[in-house]
Amino acid sequence: MLTNDLRNRFEHSQSWLFAAWLTFLMRYRKTFLGPAWLFVGPALFIAMLGLLFSEVSGIPRATFIPHLAIGLTVWTLISGFVTGSTTIFQRNRPQILQGGMLLADLVMVDVFTTVLQFVHQLVIIVVVFVIFGLGIGLYALVSLVGLMLLIANGIWLTVVFGIIGARYRDLSEIVQAIMRIAFLATPIIWMPGEGGRGGIMGVFLIFNPFYHFLEIVRAPLLGNAIAPLSWLVVLSITALGFALAQLMYARFARLLPLWV
Repeated sequence: MLTNDLRNRFEHSQSWLFAAWLTFLMRYRKTFLGPAWLFVGPALFIAMLGLLFSEVSGIPRATFIPHLAIGLTVWTLISGFVTGSTTIFQRNRPQILQGGMLLADLVMVDVFTTVLQFVHQLVIIVVVFVIFGLGIGLYALVSLVGLMLLIANGIWLTVVFGIIGARYRDLSEIVQAIMRIAFLATPIIWMPGEGGRGGIMGVFLIFNPFYHFLEIVRAPLLGNAIAPLSWLVVLSITALGFALAQLMYARFARLLPLWV
């Protein structure tokens, strides 16, 4: 069972971290800036888009740019989990066929690799907060809880989408198309009015799960309260997601060598 595999392998978390770090470094070998590209590109995007959109929307830069910086950085983590999960088992075909690593190990290494990329981009948020002189109180620590929940969802999502993606290769293309739309539909490069409540926009955001996952990390950092509905949505998705991952892992894990 998936949970038993993860529990039994938890003591080997150092091997996961080492494998994730090696995979992370291999992606940027022979590049001039190396992993620095992870925050150079987004930093330029945030600077240019933040200055432009703050002028167009009439929102003060000290309000809009931190909103954009945190939103884009957290979205990178969410998008990394979602899009990367669909091809995880194809990318690790040799390890699966040779039996060199357990499927649970492959999942955790992929999740940790995505988290390492996210950690490198946290520099952007720190710089933005310093530039605008934004303070961080104790309430900001709630973001760590939100981040842990986000990473936990990355685990079950990698299992579920990984299995479906191994069987149906079109899933990768479908997910990438959906994520492009979801990026525009989620308040990252725009800000919802009245805290996102009331009117058509409020109804729209209620049914956008990406908004809720984003809010449990971004809201505390900006000193805003997290709506109880966001906690309810995130916790419900987390519980249902792990239950689905457990079911699919038990049912289809043995078929993955045939599918990849």
